[in-house]
Amino acid sequence: MIKRYLIITAILITTNIFSFSQSITNSPYTRFGIGEIDRNGFNHSKAMGGLSTGLRTRNQINYMNPAAISSQDTMSFIFDIGISGISKELSSETDYSEYNDFGFNHLAISFPIKKWWFASAGITPYSKIGYDIMQVSEFEPIDTIDEYKKYFGRGGINQFFISNSFKLFTNFSLGFNLNYLFGTIEQYDQAYLETPVSYCTVVEDKITLSKLNYEIGFQYFNDFQQNYFIVIGLTYSNKTIFNSTKQTSVFMTGNFNLYDINVIDYLNNYQNVNVYDTISSVTDNNYKLEIPAKYSVGFTFGKKNKLVIGMDYSYQDWSNITSLNNNDNFDTDQLFNFGFEYTPNIFALRNYLKKISYRTGFYYNNSYLRLESKQINNYGITFGLGFPIGNQRTNINMSYTLGKRGTTSNGLIEENYSSFGINLTLYDFWFIKRKFQ
Repeated sequence: MIKRYLIITAILITTNIFSFSQSITNSPYTRFGIGEIDRNGFNHSKAMGGLSTGLRTRNQINYMNPAAISSQDTMSFIFDIGISGISKELSSETDYSEYNDFGFNHLAISFPIKKWWFASAGITPYSKIGYDIMQVSEFEPIDTIDEYKKYFGRGGINQFFISNSFKLFTNFSLGFNLNYLFGTIEQYDQAYLETPVSYCTVVEDKITLSKLNYEIGFQYFNDFQQNYFIVIGLTYSNKTIFNSTKQTSVFMTGNFNLYDINVIDYLNNYQNVNVYDTISSVTDNNYKLEIPAKYSVGFTFGKKNKLVIGMDYSYQDWSNITSLNNNDNFDTDQLFNFGFEYTPNIFALRNYLKKISYRTGFYYNNSYLRLESKQINNYGITFGLGFPIGNQRTNINMSYTLGKRGTTSNGLIEENYSSFGINLTLYDFWFIKRKFQ
């Protein structure tokens, strides 16, 4: 009963947090396309290098392959809530900056409907956009004054998913996700001179988008030599063409940048104080934004309650995709995930350290972005721990990632980042019919 009250309270708190949260990222590469895509699932998966397609665990929600939901006990209920944070260093050939932030990451539940039918639902980020870029050049009419151009963006796409998973036969399961993708992207291009008597021109783009899409997952699982297992998984998600609207406005404002005022704060709070003229405002109800179909294959094998080793491979062809009315910077996206988990003795009675699950992994991504004739790569190593609580299936999962994206060559940006995540997975039996009260 206590867990039920905790879950209800967590849902109310999380709903409030999510309503006002912004994406926790700061990357100049999110200026292109739909931003930084979240591909690694929850912290159990993240700690294992983002492994998910062939991952099948009875006490974790793996929405990345909906077929895995059917591994849950037939009279159990799982609630999962998590937060995440990031610390990032951005560097070019001449400049350097740092960035830190954290916030809400996900909320999900999972439960059985029949002995052969399981369901899950949740909300989590799909992609994140966040950047603040400045370029300085000489103002040609007056060579003693510099011209500044700033590019600021925020927002992203959220994913609300409903999963259904079916045990078709003894060793096969099939699942599908119905996803509602929605969000807002805000982009601001600013131009101004370094003198207070000048004005600032602001081009504001606000894009709202939404769309239903689906994902199909399949898993084959089998045991051999009594204590050993193997799982093979496949997933497919369809091409998505969003219902999107773009509103573009052009403003002439006071030169607020000289006073270190953020463009969002200025437009929201200083309109009645400084010069603020709207030059134009146009709405495009047919703005084009797409995501290509995605294919994934993966496997895990190991020893029950002791060892898990696995690998995933995912493929998306962005080369013919139009996103934010642009398709000049896109390429084929390929992602490789490798993961490992070891639990010394999950049934240990006196040594808690032996009950902890120790996880690590590695990932390498040839991302869909190609800039200055270079494909932007992203790779890293991951670590994590799973701390069992109470009934051994309730647990706290922690993940930590060290990664690198991009390069300083050809005028590009290199990002060195570390991210962490922590989630609470509450596991309880809610569907037991008691013979005696």
